[in-house]
Amino acid sequence: MIEHRDHHCVFAGCDAPSHWCDVHHLIHWAHGGETEPDNLALLCERHHTKVHHGFRIERQPDGRWRTYRPDDTEILVLPRIPDETVRTRAG
Repeated sequence: MIEHRDHHCVFAGCDAPSHWCDVHHLIHWAHGGETEPDNLALLCERHHTKVHHGFRIERQPDGRWRTYRPDDTEILVLPRIPDETVRTRAG
């Protein structure tokens, strides 16, 4: 279910496929977080470690994910330029 929703690591800028990811509890189970879809997210090993060391991810009501650094600044990623646009511009 989570793999179907998230498709890949939800950390900003990462597109590691779901089979490289772990399911992460947004609110840790030891702190009362339930193992329910609204409290779960896919994270690759690298980003799962970062989230356990001060980074934070949040799912917005519209389903989009946001990623925050330990100082609470958001990590913003520019949209990718499609390959065909790059080839056309490079001529």
